[in-house]
Amino acid sequence: MWRNSRVKIDFYQKAWETEEEIRSYYTHLHRYPELSGQEYKTQKWILGQLKEWKVECRPCADTGVYAVIRSGRPGHTVALRADMDALPVTEQTGLAWQSENAGVMHACGHDVHMAVLLGCIRILQACRDSIRGNVVFLFQPSEEQQGGAKRMVEEGVMDDPKPELTAAFHVWPQRAGSITCMSGPVMAQPDAFGIEIKGMGGHGASPHLCGNPIPAMAALVNAIGNITADAVSAQEAAVVNLCRIQCGEKYNVVSETGYLEGTIRTYDADVREKIIRRLKRLTKSIAEAWEMEGTYHMSSGYPATVNDKTAAHWAARVLQEKLQNVEMITEGEPSMLGEDFSYFGEQCPSLFLRLGCWKNEETKQHPLHSSCFEIDESILTEGAAAFCVLASEFAEKGFETDENY
Repeated sequence: MWRNSRVKIDFYQKAWETEEEIRSYYTHLHRYPELSGQEYKTQKWILGQLKEWKVECRPCADTGVYAVIRSGRPGHTVALRADMDALPVTEQTGLAWQSENAGVMHACGHDVHMAVLLGCIRILQACRDSIRGNVVFLFQPSEEQQGGAKRMVEEGVMDDPKPELTAAFHVWPQRAGSITCMSGPVMAQPDAFGIEIKGMGGHGASPHLCGNPIPAMAALVNAIGNITADAVSAQEAAVVNLCRIQCGEKYNVVSETGYLEGTIRTYDADVREKIIRRLKRLTKSIAEAWEMEGTYHMSSGYPATVNDKTAAHWAARVLQEKLQNVEMITEGEPSMLGEDFSYFGEQCPSLFLRLGCWKNEETKQHPLHSSCFEIDESILTEGAAAFCVLASEFAEKGFETDENY
């Protein structure tokens, strides 16, 4: 009965009516970036906005923010997430709202994510009499370093109310006005590994009296370079890349120890384990072949981010119908970058969407993490509208089948 009498809201129109406000959130956040774990002023400012709008909110994960709109009417619960931290980059965009914090910049679009989420909250709070269920908002610190999302989950942000779907946007180097919503792997698990080769130091003039780690390291470099070809199926994707080699300090001194460091990027847990086993075996066997000691160690990264198939198909359908001015892309290449949004995805079905951000001018199309990175500001309203559509539709109907939609 309530559904039939529901006032249908044009969230695209609402977002454009709120355009100047959303843009002001973005320029403020861009001007005052803070590094991972240091987002105290950002947190304070966001909490101030939410309290002014009378939105239930609280600090969490030290520098994060949790907020929720409870409609008081039956429905579903959806969570929307925006990361908060900036990068240690000196900005060179020349924007009027360029960073005022020396050596710190929002070069990965987290300012956009926060502004879009704030715009969504502003609109949904004003329309709360016309929505159902609950909408949870997660402003997450420390995405660029380990800890932010995992800590929020550990502090119970996914418990009461318990989301049945969690969604996030990330600005992406593709056409502004486009949204990529694909099922399956979206971001990889980024692991770091290190190998120590220990031989025997000595004088460079007497190699027969030394155990030089460098030849053993060279053999390892060649072997590691073949891992993805030898151990991983051509139908599976993986990266094993050595990025740092260090041994010795002087031209005529044989160092006792050499170090190799690199990264593993995978989408599949079985492929990951296969690569790790091969790295351990190569370390041991090559070190022994050169009569040296080899030690392998690694630091596990975020789990891979995988979009739920049902959620992806549902979201693409809903956004295509409700936001006809937005170009929907349902297929794309997964990225080998890492993203800790995956910790939220371990709690319920999740969606990690790409929000095209590139300007038309090619000279303005810079990659993420660039000191010259900037966006087409039209994406602020489009992102807010898309968040509103996803939240309101899911909170009312959940995942609908093709027959019922």
